[in-house]
Amino acid sequence: MRFIQATILSALVMPFIAAAADPVAASPAAPATAPATTGPSTDEGPVTMADFVTSCQTPGQISLTYSEGPSEATMEMLQTLKEANAKVTFFVNATWLQYMQYAGVARHAHVDGHLIGMTYRLPSDTFGSHTDADIKEDIARASRTIQDLTQVYPKYMKVHESNLKDARLLNLVKSMGYTLVGFNMDEYDYKYNTAATAGQIAEVYNSMFSKQMDAYGRKASYVVAGYDVPSTGAAAGLPKVINTIQSHGYDMVRLDGCTNDKTPYKKDPITNDGFVGDAKSFGAAEYKHGQKSVSVTTGPSNQKGGVQGPPGTGNTAKTTQHDGTPKTASSTRLTAVASTLALVPALVCAYLL
Repeated sequence: MRFIQATILSALVMPFIAAAADPVAASPAAPATAPATTGPSTDEGPVTMADFVTSCQTPGQISLTYSEGPSEATMEMLQTLKEANAKVTFFVNATWLQYMQYAGVARHAHVDGHLIGMTYRLPSDTFGSHTDADIKEDIARASRTIQDLTQVYPKYMKVHESNLKDARLLNLVKSMGYTLVGFNMDEYDYKYNTAATAGQIAEVYNSMFSKQMDAYGRKASYVVAGYDVPSTGAAAGLPKVINTIQSHGYDMVRLDGCTNDKTPYKKDPITNDGFVGDAKSFGAAEYKHGQKSVSVTTGPSNQKGGVQGPPGTGNTAKTTQHDGTPKTASSTRLTAVASTLALVPALVCAYLL
């Protein structure tokens, strides 16, 4: 199953990714649509594509982003990233943080030095009878949930199924001071979603880098869209992805390093009254970027049976229509909770060390 968000944003930024690898892997381009003019405007003006972060300020940089987690795949990704001494940005879906093991994983990611953003989704995917004030409070509630784990309010946001037709929500998000994030490279981890095919994700990067160099003779910069859910090949494909980035001489950065942003967190979850940094933010002493090559194992990934759907589904990712969101996956997430309760004490101890 392809994610709607990826399909729509791919069409909007297609001029930037015309040289994308393996055209067979690409989703069919959706017709471009003009931005809607309905919905409340803000003092900052209506949202346009210019409001989305879609590339880095420095050529040669690449910022990997993963949305809709944390999930059963996140710990495998964190282990790979630790081996590579590399940092990425995780867009956390606060819905999952009510479960202890997912909260622990999100906290672990923050402690490891990864930037924590937020994935936001409208309740039931519609405004319904909700007022602007209701939606702002719902966004703030999600932000506070993340802050409980990280001690900072996220600033960078990906809106689930976001597109320029949803002007009302995007304008609200912008008026609250959040930074909207798009991409100019899709790694197609939802396409290459089995143990047998996850290694091909690295070929998307290899082809993109090679075609960029052949066409222009210089490096570009990239913000990459990936998905932190078990039904994609993101975790299994990550070691080869990192090694491909290393071989082409690109520099892995968090989004704050991508945008040269020394204050990548909000002071307040609901008002637009300023931003703050922490010890690991861009420009601070503990900020890290770059990567080193990692070992690549053959055969199944660290997840039992290869790249799988959530525990209890009985399906591999190839046949699972799980998009990592509460709307379609609540039952499998609850099954995952039940099946992993025995691991909770060990996980908690590990995260506190």
